[in-house]
Amino acid sequence: MRITISMASYHRPKRTIRAIESIAKQNINGWEALVVGDGCSYMADYITSNYFADLVKDCDARGNSMLISNLSENKGGYGYHIINMNIQRAKGKYFTFMANDDVILENHFENYLSGIENTDLDFAYYNTFIEPFASIRNAHLQYGSIGHSELIIRTDFLQKMPLHDSQYGHDWSLIANMIKHSTKNKKIVSMPTYIVKGIGNSRFDEID
Repeated sequence: MRITISMASYHRPKRTIRAIESIAKQNINGWEALVVGDGCSYMADYITSNYFADLVKDCDARGNSMLISNLSENKGGYGYHIINMNIQRAKGKYFTFMANDDVILENHFENYLSGIENTDLDFAYYNTFIEPFASIRNAHLQYGSIGHSELIIRTDFLQKMPLHDSQYGHDWSLIANMIKHSTKNKKIVSMPTYIVKGIGNSRFDEID
């Protein structure tokens, strides 16, 4: 697999469906999606009813892997347990993250991979588009200015990092460790393909 995307899910059922569908619409193949409900009752219902069966089958037919599962109990802590689990079981050469209330454009994987494949970078990072404010979050390697969604990381490098903890800001703890251990990283300037829904009216707005 070229790339693994990790998504922890809790509540927000309609937005979770939207997020999963945006992964499935990627314009390249050879990817793996690890979607895990954090002890979610609605995710358990989706799995039991085979809600995503056709979508999963279509992804598989195109050489991708859409793995949707649900923990037996809620671990909480901003999805830290799921993140740790997905990092360790990832099969993609590169790794990225997604929140279950956000959206990725159809060229998201292609865009992120374009900045790191065939390089010796440990990780690369991008800007993010914020809906509905029509503004770009300018990512920087400092607390409060970058999060999981802006990153694409070489998986073998990521797997050497300390495990996440359950505290708010665990994404920055990961990034701080990556900065500490890497001399090969780069910001890629391109049009953002990761969209944070934001608050209020948006072309991606949903009511759960």
